[in-house]
Amino acid sequence: MSLSGPATSTTEGQPMKLRHVLISLASAGTVAAGVGLASTAEAATPAVSFTRVYYNSPGADNRSVTSLNQEFFRLTNNTTAAINLNKWTVRDKANHVYTFPSFSLPAKASVIVHTGKGTNNKPAWHRYWGSGNYIWNNTGDAATLKNAQAKTIDTCSWGSKGEHTYC
Repeated sequence: MSLSGPATSTTEGQPMKLRHVLISLASAGTVAAGVGLASTAEAATPAVSFTRVYYNSPGADNRSVTSLNQEFFRLTNNTTAAINLNKWTVRDKANHVYTFPSFSLPAKASVIVHTGKGTNNKPAWHRYWGSGNYIWNNTGDAATLKNAQAKTIDTCSWGSKGEHTYC
């Protein structure tokens, strides 16, 4: 596609060539969008993202396994292909770090990682940090997801109100 052409008319003495180029570029963008380029909204969504963080488990903070496991985060694979999360990490502002072992998250699936102890995949798609202490601060914190190359993929932050946040 040619992006230049003869200036066939003028507006107040100015050639219309720039307008012709801009129209051509806009048309090219429309054509390109039709052959698989992601929309702005799709491009803004990371492949894996936080969809919920439950940072304030209900009831007294007594550090029981039940209470600790009611504090969790959920990650969702937003793509149409499985993603290997091996060595991906999630951390809070105080630098408590959860590292995924060899684990593949299927397309469009979610995984929930509980703060406390338990058996991975019981129930299915649940994992356990194994901590004896709460991780997420009720007064405000941030969760950061990094891939195996330590590139930040997504973050989710919250203030001091409520028990959970949808990211």
